[in-house]
Amino acid sequence: MSEEKYNFDCVVDRHNTYATKFEEMDLKFGRHDLLPFWIADMDFQACPAIINALRNRLNHTVLGYTTPPEEFWSSITGWLRARHGWQVENEELTFMPGLKKGLSLCINYFSRPGDAVVIQPPVYHSFHSVIEGNGRRVADNPLRRDADGTYKMDFEGLVRVIHRERPAMMIVCNPHNPIGLQWDADTLAHVAEICRDNGVVLISDEIYGDMMLGGRRHIPTASVSPEAQEITVTLGAPSKTFNIPGIVSAWTVVKSPRVREAFFNWLSASEFNAPPLAAMVATQAAYTHGGPWLDQALEYLQANVDHAADFFARRLPQIKLYRPQASFTVWLDFKGLGLSSEELVALLVERGHLALSEGSTFGAEGMGFMRMNIGVPRAILDEGLEHLAEAVDSLADGHPAVPAAKLTNIPFVKMNGLGNDFVYVDCMERPLDNLPDLARRISRRHTGVGSDGIIAIMPGNGADCRMRIFNADGSEAQMCGNGIRCVAKYIYDNRLVNSNTISIETLSGIKTVEVHTGLDGLTDTVTVDMGAPCFEAVNIPVSCVDERMIDMPVEVDGKELRLTAVSMGNPHGVVFVDSFDGDIVSELGPKLENHPIWPEKANIEFVRIDDTHNLSMRAWERGAGETMACGTGACAAAAAAVATGRAQWPVTMRLIGGNLGLDLNTDGHIMMTGPAVTEYSGTYYRSE
Repeated sequence: MSEEKYNFDCVVDRHNTYATKFEEMDLKFGRHDLLPFWIADMDFQACPAIINALRNRLNHTVLGYTTPPEEFWSSITGWLRARHGWQVENEELTFMPGLKKGLSLCINYFSRPGDAVVIQPPVYHSFHSVIEGNGRRVADNPLRRDADGTYKMDFEGLVRVIHRERPAMMIVCNPHNPIGLQWDADTLAHVAEICRDNGVVLISDEIYGDMMLGGRRHIPTASVSPEAQEITVTLGAPSKTFNIPGIVSAWTVVKSPRVREAFFNWLSASEFNAPPLAAMVATQAAYTHGGPWLDQALEYLQANVDHAADFFARRLPQIKLYRPQASFTVWLDFKGLGLSSEELVALLVERGHLALSEGSTFGAEGMGFMRMNIGVPRAILDEGLEHLAEAVDSLADGHPAVPAAKLTNIPFVKMNGLGNDFVYVDCMERPLDNLPDLARRISRRHTGVGSDGIIAIMPGNGADCRMRIFNADGSEAQMCGNGIRCVAKYIYDNRLVNSNTISIETLSGIKTVEVHTGLDGLTDTVTVDMGAPCFEAVNIPVSCVDERMIDMPVEVDGKELRLTAVSMGNPHGVVFVDSFDGDIVSELGPKLENHPIWPEKANIEFVRIDDTHNLSMRAWERGAGETMACGTGACAAAAAAVATGRAQWPVTMRLIGGNLGLDLNTDGHIMMTGPAVTEYSGTYYRSE
């Protein structure tokens, strides 16, 4: 049986799920419209085995007291043995109610109020807050950063700090957050030896231990030497590993009986180590069945690291990315920009519309750095990287000053043609600049208005008006059949023209449309002269050995598809299918859109022949993904169906959003008739 493949490219809407990355954005950044790359949880769907285990348990309607079975503990020890080669017995392990709570419990048990606790900044910011919040003192022993940028532990400094502060505890972050370092065995053994010799308990935060990248293996601190085993309390969790931090489950391993027995008894007395039902079920399922999911997630994360590193090398060489050996965050050095911390934050928030973790929160040694979460689908990562590049590019002549943001009020109308929805902005008397950026921002379904893109309505040059179309990714399209009907409705219903016949300028030429009104005198449907379909390969453009690409084989992922290439002022590839079963559109759409045969990418139509005059179609549009309808695509598909003998004019094209009527006039032009609908109007506030 082949291994199940998990889709980490899937973009999941986390709004209205109480997700911290959105709920606390206003509080932390003063805005709610940022792309969140700050808090350290991934945007991937959790391992299905975990979800299924929780669902199965909730099918039982009694949620009474529970006792963890032996299999619960064995799932954790078995995982540590198989994944890290670390032999842990069940009695050396107990539950913790979350890793940060585990740190707090360790601080309260192994130290007294006023005691010092050593940490190694730049390091996880909660180390500082949980130490001081429990009435202890932070004793910093910063990491040493060599001339080549490599981070190392400062052992001489550690000895000095211990002799000066007399700490009760030290917390080591292994792997290190935010840098992503897996400490080697010699380093861990040396720090453990220093702590043992000075009576310091060593707490090892290993929450990222499962998230080793590039095939590396995690080295548990307690495994490196007898001295380390004698004084180390290890904390770990499935939360980061399997993206289930909301479950709140962690564990601690203490190998030393001298340290373990009294500590575990103290935890048991207050039932701190009693796992709640959901934590117990999810943890056991994760460690028992989650290995294949994690392997694929780590492979995807490594590809994200490589992708981001390549982007910085090409586009932003002045920003240094530290390649993590573990975790799903990257440590970024912005010092090459010459900005103050305040200017850097303002640049990313106000210009980049990005929420990253500010470096100084990890300690003063993090000034000029940012931590970026790349545990996101590749499309989201690309959007964030482009925003970052645009923000840096906005630093005119290298000057670091970042002006205060101001708001521009942009009236808009939301309209759709068969569900192909755009935001329409009236630029007849008020021109707008940077339309590609506006399209990206306003098109977001959750922090913008939400649309397939924007269409700007402008004064025409020899036409009643001009339309410019920008897809949701900011790319400009030559023509949109559904969009042009809505433009016609807008200018007719707002009395910007006095005739039912309207000329509209597009990048693919001037189009003539005819408005058909309803009983209220407003536009009901619109007929558009879409022009003649073009099959000449050189004019589409498409790379082809023949003059035309009609039902010709194209290889995708080792499989052969037959494709017809057509231009309706923009390039289209038409594939005839027997059904739309499975993920054919989402799987093949992006691969065909970006296939090397297209010099400028292409829109892709999947078409089923219902009979000679009725076709069904699914549309994958370049720069927008699958849409409910595509007017130029419908014309291209109908023309391809007729050209291959599969259909005859007139044609009714059935799309997700509704039907379009298509016919060929005596000039060989396709006449398209369909609805145009106004949804609502409003004002969008763009910060400058």
